[in-house]
Amino acid sequence: MKSFRLFSAFALLTLGACGSPRGGNTVTTDPDGGATADTAVTTDTAASDAPAAPDVPAAPNDVAAPVDVPVAPIDVPVAPIDAPTALCGDGTCNGSETCVSCRADCEATCPPPPPDIPVAQCGDGTCNGSETCVSCRADCEATCPPPPMDVPMAFCGDRTCNGGELCGTCPSDCGACTGSVLDPCPSTTQQGPNRDCGWRAGVTLMCSPGRATMVGCSGTAGVGSLCQPDYGVCTGDPVMRVCPTTTPCTAAAALRPSAGSVDDQCGACPSAYVTCPASGQIFVLTGDFDSNQPTQRGTCTPAAR
Repeated sequence: MKSFRLFSAFALLTLGACGSPRGGNTVTTDPDGGATADTAVTTDTAASDAPAAPDVPAAPNDVAAPVDVPVAPIDVPVAPIDAPTALCGDGTCNGSETCVSCRADCEATCPPPPPDIPVAQCGDGTCNGSETCVSCRADCEATCPPPPMDVPMAFCGDRTCNGGELCGTCPSDCGACTGSVLDPCPSTTQQGPNRDCGWRAGVTLMCSPGRATMVGCSGTAGVGSLCQPDYGVCTGDPVMRVCPTTTPCTAAAALRPSAGSVDDQCGACPSAYVTCPASGQIFVLTGDFDSNQPTQRGTCTPAAR
């Protein structure tokens, strides 16, 4: 029996010594021999055997201050100052008012108005505006040349040698051609503008009595007012004679030029100023400078201006 008890005690000690470290061991201590209730002390070793939790960095105590970022200011429109509305007639030149839009307010800054110019009217006795001798002779009479005289239309048989009538074309009005300047020149006669033979039938031209009249056929040669702009028609080397009547005349009765020449003024063409007779008509004869010389022949269709 003694050996059995020893074995039991040994077994209990062995079990106590070999208890699992992971299991919970309960040791009961009864110091007062059971007088009081037993107090169980439990030791939990499982917590100490558990793996440690990973280190979590603690939140830093120092927190970085925020960086100041400049904020763009917001434009706040300023309320406009109430300005008085410009009104034409309020006595103040303001706003968009100008001398044109409101002269009443801006008079002090405006140039003086142009003087009133009367409107030209034909018959008011004043030659002004666009009035001329043609558009209003009544007002411009003082500056206009005298009107041409009324000339009856010439016709052969009216017993008047006028117009383009000559002794050779109308002997009933101009008489027979006896010793006329229109007769051919003898071969011994000196040619040129002063001969009294060999002239062709002329023409009657109108002019203003008492005024200088340019007459001739300038062609395209020469310079100056007697030649340019050209007038009449000229070919070759012609000459002319200006008679104060409506019929052919001799050299002694012809009108003398005050300027120019009845021979070679514009190249080989005649052009001259003569004073218009009281009749308001001139008779112009033309011919060759020398009909016996082929190089000195020419034609002239005269005009007056």
